[in-house]
Amino acid sequence: MGSYEEEMKLVAAGQAERGKTALDYFAEIDAELSEEESLLKHRPDYSKTLFAPENDDVYREFCRYIDQPKPRFFDTVENPMRVEGLTAADVYFAMKAHNDRIVMIDAAAVYTMLINLRNQPELYKKVLDFRPTCYQGGCGMKDAAFDAGYYGERRFPKA
Repeated sequence: MGSYEEEMKLVAAGQAERGKTALDYFAEIDAELSEEESLLKHRPDYSKTLFAPENDDVYREFCRYIDQPKPRFFDTVENPMRVEGLTAADVYFAMKAHNDRIVMIDAAAVYTMLINLRNQPELYKKVLDFRPTCYQGGCGMKDAAFDAGYYGERRFPKA
């Protein structure tokens, strides 16, 4: 029996609320953070997205991801669901690949992005395709300004 089934038994018995598996996962992640990292950590309220009953299929896959042995990988979840043609592994890669400033993306963020893709596909496809510009910090690979031919703050055209 997986964590989803165990959670639903506890919910039915009145011993837990929906989202217990995710909250346990967050506690596991938070235990590994340094004091400084924990002060900077922000976690949104997932009650209207990931934990919502209308997104049960996504939450079930999230729980299957959690049930994997560590280290966990999105591309090893059996029979992954697709939203707008993307799996959780595809979403994770898109979120991470276009912004080198991102250090960590937890599974709840990835699966919430699948829900957002389902609900507003046009907007969230743009979000996943977004490439930041960095005029003040200098330009480099994976930077939209660099690709457009600008170097640094002054926007010099490519020679």
